[in-house]
Amino acid sequence: MHIEQLLQYGSMVISIFLLILKRKGMKKFIPVGLFACFYANVICHIACHVNWWDYSSQFTELPVNCMVSPVMAMFWVRYSPSTLKRQIIWTFLFTSLLTVFEFIIERYTDIINYHNGYDWYYTWILWFLSWFIWSKFHRWFYSSHQN
Repeated sequence: MHIEQLLQYGSMVISIFLLILKRKGMKKFIPVGLFACFYANVICHIACHVNWWDYSSQFTELPVNCMVSPVMAMFWVRYSPSTLKRQIIWTFLFTSLLTVFEFIIERYTDIINYHNGYDWYYTWILWFLSWFIWSKFHRWFYSSHQN
Protein backbone atom coordinates (compact mmCIF):
# COMPACT_ATOMS: atom_id res chain seq x y z
CA MET A 1 0.00 0.00 0.00
CA HIS A 2 1.34 3.41 -0.98
CA ILE A 3 1.74 6.15 1.62
CA GLU A 4 -0.97 8.16 -0.18
CA GLN A 5 -3.51 5.38 0.20
CA LEU A 6 -2.48 4.77 3.79
CA LEU A 7 -2.98 8.45 4.67
CA GLN A 8 -6.25 8.71 2.77
CA TYR A 9 -7.95 5.62 4.17
CA GLY A 10 -6.14 5.61 7.51
CA SER A 11 -7.35 9.12 8.34
CA MET A 12 -10.88 8.09 7.43
CA VAL A 13 -10.74 4.97 9.61
CA ILE A 14 -9.29 6.92 12.55
CA SER A 15 -12.05 9.54 12.22
CA ILE A 16 -14.79 6.92 12.20
CA PHE A 17 -13.17 5.11 15.13
CA LEU A 18 -12.95 8.31 17.21
CA LEU A 19 -16.54 9.19 16.38
CA ILE A 20 -17.72 5.74 17.46
CA LEU A 21 -15.58 5.92 20.59
CA LYS A 22 -17.03 9.29 21.65
CA ARG A 23 -20.48 8.90 20.06
CA LYS A 24 -22.43 9.65 23.23
CA GLY A 25 -23.56 13.27 23.05
CA MET A 26 -22.34 13.82 19.48
CA LYS A 27 -25.81 13.99 17.91
CA LYS A 28 -26.01 17.68 18.80
CA PHE A 29 -22.89 18.33 16.68
CA ILE A 30 -24.07 16.64 13.46
CA PRO A 31 -25.19 19.96 11.87
CA VAL A 32 -21.71 21.46 12.32
CA GLY A 33 -20.21 18.29 10.83
CA LEU A 34 -22.45 18.59 7.78
CA PHE A 35 -21.59 22.27 7.46
CA ALA A 36 -17.86 21.45 7.74
CA CYS A 37 -18.24 18.88 4.94
CA PHE A 38 -19.92 21.45 2.69
CA TYR A 39 -17.41 24.15 3.69
CA ALA A 40 -14.39 21.90 3.00
CA ASN A 41 -15.73 20.84 -0.40
CA VAL A 42 -16.41 24.45 -1.43
CA ILE A 43 -12.95 25.63 -0.30
CA CYS A 44 -11.24 22.74 -2.11
CA HIS A 45 -13.28 23.27 -5.26
CA ILE A 46 -12.40 26.98 -5.34
CA ALA A 47 -8.72 26.26 -4.59
CA CYS A 48 -8.49 23.68 -7.36
CA HIS A 49 -10.39 25.93 -9.78
CA VAL A 50 -8.03 28.88 -9.25
CA ASN A 51 -5.07 26.48 -9.25
CA TRP A 52 -3.87 27.08 -5.67
CA TRP A 53 -3.44 23.36 -5.22
CA ASP A 54 -4.24 20.05 -6.85
CA TYR A 55 -4.32 16.43 -5.84
CA SER A 56 -2.57 13.43 -7.33
CA SER A 57 -4.62 11.22 -9.59
CA GLN A 58 -4.69 8.46 -6.93
CA PHE A 59 -5.95 10.72 -4.15
CA THR A 60 -9.42 12.12 -3.77
CA GLU A 61 -10.27 14.79 -1.25
CA LEU A 62 -13.73 13.34 -0.57
CA PRO A 63 -12.70 11.08 2.35
CA VAL A 64 -10.92 13.99 4.00
CA ASN A 65 -13.64 16.55 3.22
CA CYS A 66 -16.56 14.25 4.05
CA MET A 67 -15.14 12.34 7.03
CA VAL A 68 -12.04 13.88 8.57
CA SER A 69 -12.97 17.58 8.45
CA PRO A 70 -16.52 17.04 9.76
CA VAL A 71 -15.33 14.85 12.63
CA MET A 72 -12.62 17.38 13.50
CA ALA A 73 -15.21 20.17 13.45
CA MET A 74 -17.58 18.19 15.66
CA PHE A 75 -14.85 17.45 18.20
CA TRP A 76 -13.60 21.02 18.02
CA VAL A 77 -16.99 22.53 18.78
CA ARG A 78 -17.70 19.99 21.49
CA TYR A 79 -14.40 20.25 23.38
CA SER A 80 -13.11 23.75 22.66
CA PRO A 81 -12.58 26.00 25.69
CA SER A 82 -15.23 28.55 26.54
CA THR A 83 -12.98 31.58 27.07
CA LEU A 84 -11.69 33.48 24.04
CA LYS A 85 -8.10 33.53 25.28
CA ARG A 86 -8.00 29.74 25.69
CA GLN A 87 -9.78 29.26 22.35
CA ILE A 88 -7.10 31.31 20.59
CA ILE A 89 -4.33 29.30 22.27
CA TRP A 90 -6.08 26.03 21.40
CA THR A 91 -6.68 27.21 17.83
CA PHE A 92 -3.05 28.25 17.45
CA LEU A 93 -1.88 24.83 18.67
CA PHE A 94 -4.23 22.74 16.53
CA THR A 95 -3.71 24.93 13.46
CA SER A 96 0.05 24.68 13.80
CA LEU A 97 -0.04 20.88 14.16
CA LEU A 98 -2.30 20.45 11.13
CA THR A 99 -0.22 22.85 9.06
CA VAL A 100 3.01 20.99 9.90
CA PHE A 101 1.28 17.75 8.91
CA GLU A 102 0.06 19.22 5.62
CA PHE A 103 3.48 20.78 4.95
CA ILE A 104 5.13 17.36 5.30
CA ILE A 105 2.49 15.78 3.06
CA GLU A 106 2.94 18.48 0.42
CA ARG A 107 6.73 18.25 0.42
CA TYR A 108 7.25 14.49 0.68
CA THR A 109 4.24 12.86 -1.01
CA ASP A 110 2.27 13.29 -4.21
CA ILE A 111 -1.04 13.82 -2.42
CA ILE A 112 -1.22 17.59 -2.74
CA ASN A 113 0.80 20.09 -4.73
CA TYR A 114 0.73 23.85 -4.18
CA HIS A 115 0.74 26.31 -7.12
CA ASN A 116 0.49 30.03 -7.94
CA GLY A 117 2.25 31.25 -4.82
CA TYR A 118 0.09 29.26 -2.41
CA ASP A 119 2.19 28.05 0.52
CA TRP A 120 1.91 26.62 4.02
CA TYR A 121 1.11 29.94 5.71
CA TYR A 122 -2.11 30.24 3.68
CA THR A 123 -3.06 26.80 4.95
CA TRP A 124 -2.39 27.98 8.48
CA ILE A 125 -4.67 31.00 8.03
CA LEU A 126 -7.38 28.87 6.43
CA TRP A 127 -7.36 26.34 9.29
CA PHE A 128 -7.20 29.08 11.93
CA LEU A 129 -10.28 30.81 10.53
CA SER A 130 -12.13 27.53 9.90
CA TRP A 131 -12.22 26.60 13.59
CA PHE A 132 -13.95 29.88 14.44
CA ILE A 133 -16.30 29.69 11.45
CA TRP A 134 -17.41 26.21 12.53
CA SER A 135 -17.91 27.36 16.13
CA LYS A 136 -19.93 30.38 15.03
CA PHE A 137 -22.07 28.24 12.74
CA HIS A 138 -22.83 25.87 15.62
CA ARG A 139 -23.82 28.73 17.94
CA TRP A 140 -25.91 30.35 15.22
CA PHE A 141 -27.66 27.09 14.33
CA TYR A 142 -28.74 26.32 17.86
CA SER A 143 -29.57 29.90 18.80
CA SER A 144 -31.88 30.26 15.78
CA HIS A 145 -33.61 26.92 16.46
CA GLN A 146 -34.30 27.49 20.14
CA ASN A 147 -36.50 30.55 19.67
